[in-house]
Amino acid sequence: MQETLCAFLLIAATTTLTQSSNPSNWVGVWQRELDGQPSIVLTLAQDNGSLGGTLVLNGINNDGGQPHIAVHEAHTLMHSHLSGNSLSFTVKSRRASSTTMVFDVQQTSNSEATLHCLNCGEDAPVVDITKLD
Repeated sequence: MQETLCAFLLIAATTTLTQSSNPSNWVGVWQRELDGQPSIVLTLAQDNGSLGGTLVLNGINNDGGQPHIAVHEAHTLMHSHLSGNSLSFTVKSRRASSTTMVFDVQQTSNSEATLHCLNCGEDAPVVDITKLD
């Protein structure tokens, strides 16, 4: 029984990794909301054969009682690379034009992933994002 369960888990993990490494499984809009407002929007497309897109980072403010987008930063993905269930890319930092932010996105299912800025400091959060239909 235990051998059967291990074999099933290995097949399921291999299938998930195979599906995730297909760029078309990544295509779409991935989002994270904060207080009902979109705080992160990752849009991925495969228009020119490779996976590319944009990352929008919104700062949400609750002053005045109603959550609203106070800061809006749109970035074009650069140097995107897909490996297994992981997508990595860089974007130019708005704070220092010569600096890039390095992101890693781990797809945990066909509609769920985590996003993490690898060089934004030790306290940079790992954020759950969801693929919109």
